[in-house]
Amino acid sequence: MSENKISIEARTIHLNGTSYEAGYQLGKIIKEKPLLKERYILKDKTVDTMRIKEENKLFDRWCPGLSEEIKGFADALQVKLENLYFYDMSYLVPRCSQIALTSKVMADQMPLLIRNYEYACEHEDFSLVKTAISGKYKHMGTSMLEFGRDEGMNEHGLAVTMTSCGLPIVKLPYMKEPKIKGMQYWIVIRALLENCKDVNEALNYIKDMPIAFNMNMLLLDKDENMALVQTMDGKIAVKRNNDKEHESLLYTTNHAVLPEFKHLEPQAFRHSIGRYQFIEKQLKGKNNITRDQLKSMLLGKYPEGLCFHNYRESFGTTKSILLSPFEGTLEICWGGRFENQWRKYDLFEIEADEEFKIELISEQTKAGIFDWQSF
Repeated sequence: MSENKISIEARTIHLNGTSYEAGYQLGKIIKEKPLLKERYILKDKTVDTMRIKEENKLFDRWCPGLSEEIKGFADALQVKLENLYFYDMSYLVPRCSQIALTSKVMADQMPLLIRNYEYACEHEDFSLVKTAISGKYKHMGTSMLEFGRDEGMNEHGLAVTMTSCGLPIVKLPYMKEPKIKGMQYWIVIRALLENCKDVNEALNYIKDMPIAFNMNMLLLDKDENMALVQTMDGKIAVKRNNDKEHESLLYTTNHAVLPEFKHLEPQAFRHSIGRYQFIEKQLKGKNNITRDQLKSMLLGKYPEGLCFHNYRESFGTTKSILLSPFEGTLEICWGGRFENQWRKYDLFEIEADEEFKIELISEQTKAGIFDWQSF
């Protein structure tokens, strides 16, 4: 199998103050990095101002402060809002795996929320962000287009991750068109982290939220409440671990598993079904699960693990993550490679911003993994 190495600069960023001040801080950081700056500014087109107003109206309702943060960012870069790539959001095609486990099945009796994220490396921020913004819950997580969050955990111990559910909603051939005007997943996750203390509050917060992206979202809090939230064309279905089954394990890949939506897309990519069955085989009905075991699952190459290195097909593991609500920590391995090391961050510790080099390995895609399969 042929492969080639890709050198990437990853970073950790701390933001604080008012929403505008946090955005301005971020803009000053990006302004000093020409290659990063190019990624966030549209060159050949602008976003319609009416669309920006509609999006900001949604942000102000569901993720208050975000539009002010974006304004501070634009002011620091000295660009207009309609030139920001963030508002042109429909190109994303995330595919991931995620697992929530309670203390009952963990060897160290610590509940965990873990996930792998597969995407194209040129569209990954490679940034871990800690925010302490006035009037918002402190949180940390990796960023999407700097302002959004792919996953994260807040000061009260609420942890959130996601995977796409079925065909992604994106303006590309053979993909689904959005059925409603609404929020993209990375805004939903940030809104929950900044405004909700636990799973109950999070579920109440999103019950009327217009969510345009079809996703599987896992929630875990300090009281070990867990919930799987699936959204499909503006509708929401929820499975909780405090039902009669008293489950200690929830997991998803990239297809619908709840009965409310399974019939809508009865086929899935072969790799999604394969990863789901792998997780089930490794963890279902098991006890004394260790973090090392979970890390090996995340970094192991498919089909003996959950990791992919197919970046040319927008299907390479850009990050593997463990979130521990009890400890308030996040462990991350960039690029799904042990050689890039697991790095551990404590939400309540303030370390210096950092930048460091990592390497990704781009490989050829195995035949058949993108075939459709019934489940």
